[in-house]
Amino acid sequence: MAAPPTTPQKLLAEALGTAFLVYVGAGSAAATGVIASGTKVAFSMAQLGMISFAFMLVIVGAVYAIGHISGGHINPAVTLALAVSGKFPWREVPGYVAAQLAGAIAGAAAIFLTLGRAATVAAGGGVTKYNAAAMGFGRASLIEAIGTFMLVFVIFGVIDHRAVPGWAPMAIGSVVFAIIIILGPATGAAINPARYLGTVFMQSGFGGTVSWAQVPAYLIGEFAGAVLGGLAYVTIGRVRADAAMTSLAPADPEPQKVGGATS
Repeated sequence: MAAPPTTPQKLLAEALGTAFLVYVGAGSAAATGVIASGTKVAFSMAQLGMISFAFMLVIVGAVYAIGHISGGHINPAVTLALAVSGKFPWREVPGYVAAQLAGAIAGAAAIFLTLGRAATVAAGGGVTKYNAAAMGFGRASLIEAIGTFMLVFVIFGVIDHRAVPGWAPMAIGSVVFAIIIILGPATGAAINPARYLGTVFMQSGFGGTVSWAQVPAYLIGEFAGAVLGGLAYVTIGRVRADAAMTSLAPADPEPQKVGGATS
């Protein structure tokens, strides 16, 4: 039997996975902004759909690639929700979050390398902010909480040992696609503190104007939504010993290690 991954391997996997997410996901939004900069109009639904599709595909690829190494969290809110629900050890949380933040910053730096300063600034506040004139702090935080709740609820569902095996990356990528379509026009659909902070730090570093007052709305909404999403699934996902007789789910096989966590 192969030895389990070491802690450095897990942390490097999380850093790389988060870097991929930011580079392709946020980078696709930045690239669209650069392409459309001459039109001076907001993203069309077609453009938003392509950005959402880029996020979906990179998440599917990243989770398939590193899920068996680190669990493929690539999101501090997911890591926190797993820890709160008892599915992930608290002692590993600081290392995972630090690795995810480092990866996000590296991914944002790669956007600069590929598309230049204007795109790097756009990837931060240009496409991930809310209109303070039309939306308050509380509403923006609630919107991010709703999106992150949905994401984490689905993640908990697909790592349940009763779920159909092998579909976790596709399910997670698909729900991110769907969430971005509706949250994108409102808040930019960060639903990931690392993805948000990585691009914001690079935006600040390259001379962009950062709306620091908006940062807590994203972080509070995402962490709160993630924890509530995880606890909601834990609550409704519990079944009685006789529940398999009236359920379409498999008849409670032995727990298996899925994505780095035993559900």
